[in-house]
Amino acid sequence: MTNLRVQPLDEKRIRISGIPPVLATMLRELPEILELRDAPEAHQRLFPNPTVKDENINKEWAQMTTPELRHLFVSAGETVTRDLIALASDKKGRDPQQVIFPIEHVNAWMSAINQARLILAEVHKIDEQEMNRTDFNPVSSRDMAALRIHLLGYLLHLFVELETGGEREDAV
Repeated sequence: MTNLRVQPLDEKRIRISGIPPVLATMLRELPEILELRDAPEAHQRLFPNPTVKDENINKEWAQMTTPELRHLFVSAGETVTRDLIALASDKKGRDPQQVIFPIEHVNAWMSAINQARLILAEVHKIDEQEMNRTDFNPVSSRDMAALRIHLLGYLLHLFVELETGGEREDAV
């Protein structure tokens, strides 16, 4: 796909390098996407009911879990938003763009990226069939949302590989 890499810079920092312009734009839009977490469709997906049969259990569950989960989601988004201030072009011209942030922020990045993917899918009513389409219309907001979901999913995949120590499939 690209030279996109998520790798340790040293013991304390992570670098995402090789960020193509389209992904850089999408990353800069993450804060706006995450602000949609309280939209009815997104809220339902991020804070699902544990049962379809007992409304009392659902109500109790929501009262116990939603405030803390929301706090964690907002905190992750704020962390990533601060880190994205550092999104800059590589001064030597080797990578299109890069961002460096503390290694402690990896979980926040993974959370924020996953939230954004879920929010985009719900707000734009994108299902699995829509995600598997091979045609793409760049003027369609739904198609652009599907593209964002795919690209953010690839970035999330790179974070998972980093966390699990897995090798990239395209690595030699």
